[in-house]
Amino acid sequence: MKKIKELQERKTLGEGRNYGTGFSILNKIDDDKYETYLPFTACRDYLNDFAFCEEKKVEIGNACEYNHKVLNCFDGKTEFYFGINTLHNQSGSNWNKYDEHSKLLKNNYKNLEILLNRIEELLNLPMKSSIELDEETLIITTPIYWSQNGPLISAYTLLIRCFFNITDKMVNMSLDEIFKTHKPFIQADGYMFKNLQGFYSQILKDKSVFENINYEKYNIPPNTTVHNFGIGGLLIKLTKSLQYEV
Repeated sequence: MKKIKELQERKTLGEGRNYGTGFSILNKIDDDKYETYLPFTACRDYLNDFAFCEEKKVEIGNACEYNHKVLNCFDGKTEFYFGINTLHNQSGSNWNKYDEHSKLLKNNYKNLEILLNRIEELLNLPMKSSIELDEETLIITTPIYWSQNGPLISAYTLLIRCFFNITDKMVNMSLDEIFKTHKPFIQADGYMFKNLQGFYSQILKDKSVFENINYEKYNIPPNTTVHNFGIGGLLIKLTKSLQYEV
């Protein structure tokens, strides 16, 4: 029996990306029951809002038809939970790569787990992501580190979107080689992969910049501007000479 109960409707959102890898943050009721905190969405920007509001304990109002209310759901936690699935176009039409994406997501999640764990080892996190399969959906037990702010939750979800298709052969290559040569499943994500290359390079240089982010320093006021301030936005602020796509 499916463990995840969806409490919200995706059709209420004004998504930018509206097909492909779907994300929701889950409330764990018990080992066999989870509920969604927000609709499964292919647009990761809504998670920037979620993380910012939970970190700062403020509400930013309507952002592309999503208005997150502070839940205090990360307080005192060492971990939280993601649901990851495959989404058709929000309009209701079928995405032509749905079946291929869904099959890869279900059959390749152990490779994704290995990749996430390798990044978490590089970050010296005390715990690592672990993944289980719930019918068509992955449930990821995620270190609380990734919930600290919009850029970190953005980086984490982009890692999932771009690496869920990583092969058995590639997953054990050096991280340098992986970040040079891997190709995301969705061709249009190739430009977003530059953000992950920048994220990886910044980890090696100084990973402390991803913690305790001063939004005011980067001229990001506590309003809907937060919605678009993910890992790409932070990298532009940190390295103005590199024009990462957001």
